[in-house]
Amino acid sequence: MRLRAYREVSHKQRTRMPKGHGIEEREAVRRWVNSELADSYFYPRDWLAERVHLLDGEDPSQNVPTDFFGVYLSSGKGDPFLLVSVEQPGKADKAEKRLREALRRSSFSRLGLSTDGTAEGTRALRQRSNSDECDFILDIEAFTLPEGLRLSPPFRSPRSGEGEPARELEPISESLEDVFFEAHSHIRDIDGLHPDEGLDELCKILYAKLFDEEMTPPGEPYTLQRGLSGTSEEFAAVIRRVYKDANEYDVRVFSLKVPGYDRSRGVFNNPIRLSSPALVKVVETIESYSLTQSSIDVKGRAFQRVLASSQRAGMGQYFTPREVIQFIVAVASPTVSDLILDPFSGSGHFLTRSLDVVRESATKGEKKRIDEFAFNKLHGIEKSDRMVRVAMTDMRLHGDGHSNIRCTDALLSFSNYSDIRPDSFDVIMTNPPFGSLLGPEAISRLGKFALAQNRRIVPLEVLGLERCIQFLRPGGKLGIVLPDGVLANRGTAYVRGWVADHLKVRAIVSLPIETFCPFGANIKTSILLARKWKNGERRETDYNVIVAKVENVGYDATGRMRTASDLNGVAAAVGDFIRTEGW
Repeated sequence: MRLRAYREVSHKQRTRMPKGHGIEEREAVRRWVNSELADSYFYPRDWLAERVHLLDGEDPSQNVPTDFFGVYLSSGKGDPFLLVSVEQPGKADKAEKRLREALRRSSFSRLGLSTDGTAEGTRALRQRSNSDECDFILDIEAFTLPEGLRLSPPFRSPRSGEGEPARELEPISESLEDVFFEAHSHIRDIDGLHPDEGLDELCKILYAKLFDEEMTPPGEPYTLQRGLSGTSEEFAAVIRRVYKDANEYDVRVFSLKVPGYDRSRGVFNNPIRLSSPALVKVVETIESYSLTQSSIDVKGRAFQRVLASSQRAGMGQYFTPREVIQFIVAVASPTVSDLILDPFSGSGHFLTRSLDVVRESATKGEKKRIDEFAFNKLHGIEKSDRMVRVAMTDMRLHGDGHSNIRCTDALLSFSNYSDIRPDSFDVIMTNPPFGSLLGPEAISRLGKFALAQNRRIVPLEVLGLERCIQFLRPGGKLGIVLPDGVLANRGTAYVRGWVADHLKVRAIVSLPIETFCPFGANIKTSILLARKWKNGERRETDYNVIVAKVENVGYDATGRMRTASDLNGVAAAVGDFIRTEGW
């Protein structure tokens, strides 16, 4: 610890420090902190003149203990990144206790000094990334500008027209597709987070990065640059501020369009949990790349690599195999006019794949309609706030700007949804959770379901199927993955009878048992493709249905790739059948 005892305050004055700190006392403490930070930690004095502020518990707006006294250093965004708690000589423990509480309350600072005015009574603490507890550290960081700032100017948002060319961010290229994976690895290595937790934190950082790129005026420097901060702790506070601003902006803007937006979609109000070293390292890894200017395909592949590692590490229950998604979307053939929903959206890949397909089939003059489709016609529902963050990040990287994914239970009463109604959607594609049996208590908390009436126990996937049909408009198309038991067991004959009254089945495609093995589910499944009967339409009982069996989905039970997948051929056969017979 390089800090020295301060001499400006007499012993008599120090004994009066706990209450009613006068102007003389306050200025003495400020001068002492300025002097020590300049002499021992190399902070520029002109910088300190603008960044050192008194921190007094008597001011309720500062959100520190009422008996706290000290100073804080502010970041370039004006938020505290270093707190200093000052007490009388001999009361170092009291200063430390107040500092711990102040750090616990702070939204931006994770680092602090507590002191009784002596070198022996001065302690440096850093709050842990995953709790309110603090650890002692040997010393705080000295003020140093990174070498790169001395050599190059900061990155700036492109300016149109004449003028000196700005140093611009670089799009992610195919040779740099590992950048997200590298950033994710830093989270694991520095903070030791499980891959799914690391993915969650990476999504928060990408959310802040996209906001920074989109909101920086032309010709102005981007905020998320390590070279603009004198210490890594300052930069970490800046990152936390940008993330908070991004969420508040979304809530403010979209709440005007979507009733209850903050409650149903405001999943980025959870704070970043990373330690300052991990947070800074991750942003340093991606700060020179432009997410908004990178190819959608390249960004998608870069993000999918991180998703794949999280699937292998235990998040498989939230994912549907890419091959199955591509099959269902290919057969459903969504168009720019369709309103699409996945009621159990997980990572949102049915939605992103639909966006890809619609973009690929669009003509040059349809850009405005494509943008409208991307922003307004892709909808999802997902219970896990972590998976909603994953889905929204993936959607934004796909260029939709904002996705309509609601963080709620898709099986609740419709009165819980402020902006979606039954009988509304043109296409529903989904893979509902299966394997759970719902008893009377669970069923009582959900919406009204015909297939649950007079039954004590109902499989979750059965209610998921009924809810999909409730959401579909008359004439709408459904593609859903179901356990074979729903389609074949004697005990579920009542389900098939009810489905026949509501859907015209067009295809049943049997999948091999290894389809979900790499994702932690060892169950035989099939794909049901159907159309909801139109109002007034005669319910046919004798019509053609195509039934197909897939032997090879392109990988084995361990997830290793295999050749000669059957899915493309089956998709072509089902497509030909539907073109001939109609939906």
